[in-house]
Formats: sequence, C-alpha cells, structure tokens
Amino acid sequence: MLSLSALCIIVAKDGPVGRINIKCLALIFLLFSTVGANAESFKITPESEALYFKALPYLDEIDKVDNDFFKKYAQRSAETKPSEDQKKQYRERLTSLLNKGIPLLKQSADEGNPAAQYRLAWISSRFEPRAQVVDKICTLLKSSLSHGFSPAGTQMLMYCFDDIKTAEFRSLIDALPNDESPLSKYYPQSTIMAICDMFHGVRIGDSIVSLDEKDIRANLYMSVATQMSRQGLEQERLRYLQKAAQYGCNDAIERLRTSSGG
Repeated sequence: MLSLSALCIIVAKDGPVGRINIKCLALIFLLFSTVGANAESFKITPESEALYFKALPYLDEIDKVDNDFFKKYAQRSAETKPSEDQKKQYRERLTSLLNKGIPLLKQSADEGNPAAQYRLAWISSRFEPRAQVVDKICTLLKSSLSHGFSPAGTQMLMYCFDDIKTAEFRSLIDALPNDESPLSKYYPQSTIMAICDMFHGVRIGDSIVSLDEKDIRANLYMSVATQMSRQGLEQERLRYLQKAAQYGCNDAIERLRTSSGG
C-alpha cells in the first residue's frame, strides 16, 4: 500500500500546487473514509475465531519455549552455551509446535481475524529471514491495526520502518478506540516492546512478555512518542506521551513531570 506522502508525490506530477493540495486532500479523505467504513462493517467470523483459539495453546507454548531458551543462554558465556544436543531439542520442539499451530493460525488470518494476523506476523518476524517476509508481515500488521488491534502497532514500530514515518500510520493509531475494544477477548498478547517500565527493572533484555490491553496501549503510545521525537515532531511527541501516561505508563508520567518542572 502506498503511503499518503507517496500518493501526493504521484499526484504532484499532474499540475500546479493548488491542484496538488486539493487532490491530496481528496485522497486523504478517501483513505480515512475507507478505513472508517471497514472498521464499522468488519466482523470476525465464528470460524476464524475458533481457529485462532484452537491455535493459541501452541502459540503460547512457542513463546514459552523460545523465552526459556533465550533467558537460559542469553549471556553466551562458556558456562551457559547450549550444547549441540540442547540446540537440536530446542529446534525439534519449536518445529513440532509450529507445524501444529501455524496452519490453524494462517487459516484464521486469511479470514481477516486481526489477532491471528498479528500473531502470524509476530511469529514470522522471529523465525523467518526479514528480507524474505517483511512485505508480508507489514501487510498483515497494517490490516490488523486497521481493525483496531493495538499490538500490531507495536510490532510495526519494530519492523515496518518506512510505514511508521507516515501520516497513515498515525491515523491508524489515532483511530484506536478510547474504551475497551471489542477485541479484548484476544488479550493478553505477546510482545518484546515493553518500554514503559524498562527503567524500573521490569523489562529483562529482549525477553517476551505477555501484556493486557491497557499495558499494550501504554507501551504503544510511549513507543510512538519516541518515534515522533526522532522525526522532530515535538507537539506530536507530547500528545502521545500524554496518552501513554493516561494508560499508566510510568516512564511517560515521569517525563511529563520532568518537562513541566514538577
């Protein structure tokens, strides 16, 4: 999918500045209208939901096996380096779980289930070469986020480096519901981007954590605020920092207090 900026560049070839602005506004309106219409009309089928929850025990076990192995051997010292037999057992266990869970998950994702799309992208990003799957993963994540599934936004920030610089990405973040979403049954969700409390000893390296909807949103807004800072968008950074604080992000609360001199 083209970003809004890319669309406007294409339109710019057609005429003078005034005409460009009108066309760009029309394109933006059309995009936002389409996103809104899709969100309102979107329904998760019972079949896709059943497939997702059938796959879920395998997905959670994949995360556990991966997390346990990482925590045990993260230091890579001579004392903790895994043996060839241990690495073989790890690979065989993961392969068995992936073979059981992924076909179910893919069927659910193919039917448009946003939680399945996120989880499929999440697993693909960990076990497949980035260069080979980045387009597929970012397409899955954008679809998931467009239907209001917040974890997809956190994963895009880690993976879809071009997309997150666009106004389109921010529009999807801003369209997330303020109240508990209809997708609350799909939480908690796995992520490694738990940055809200990383300075309070909560986050351990890049270990996988399982977060509820409120914590996912807090971390998402905090991460977007960091991205806005990198782009030099100070007002946007402050806006997302405030949203992160509203969802209980301790680091956001402290940064706001420091910046206000309180």
